[in-house]
Amino acid sequence: MLKHPYARIEKKDHDFVIGATIEASFEAVTPPETEKNSGEMSTLIKEEPENYSEVTITGNTETHIFDIPVIVIECKTYLDKTMLEGSSRAAEELKARNPNSLYIVLMEWIKLSSDVNLRKYKVDQIYVLRQQKNTDREFRYEETYMKNPINPKVVRHLFHKVRKHLTMDWTRAIEDGIQRGWLIEE
Repeated sequence: MLKHPYARIEKKDHDFVIGATIEASFEAVTPPETEKNSGEMSTLIKEEPENYSEVTITGNTETHIFDIPVIVIECKTYLDKTMLEGSSRAAEELKARNPNSLYIVLMEWIKLSSDVNLRKYKVDQIYVLRQQKNTDREFRYEETYMKNPINPKVVRHLFHKVRKHLTMDWTRAIEDGIQRGWLIEE
């Protein structure tokens, strides 16, 4: 690690993301007592990455380019309990890295029973575009099957939630909360 930091930035592929691209440099600094005794000269060697996910190394400095999501939308045809648990874990990891992020799950149909307590999951919102439960595939192709259209009201709610989140002032949370009397906005 004295030559360069060997930082590893984990990158996750999400279905839909609004965020910012970040370029960050990490420099390995030799401790003062080691620097005096080594007597070695550091040569600047520049290595250019071949693609976006690679690291540029110049001397003892690594430069990484990565995206920080603010809005993540996971898109599904339907959502069952196992998929919800996976989305919840992904949301928890995202929020550990960027607490200002919003994690949304969006699907056509829902395949959850009423026994599932949605409040224990870390996702911010779950949208069911057709406002309909998932039925077995064999019934979907019957002439009598009624498939709900995608509800524009649901799409509008999603749009307004995303817009509100992107336009809010994240730096004034405590000051605004004191004015309201409660600190965490709902």
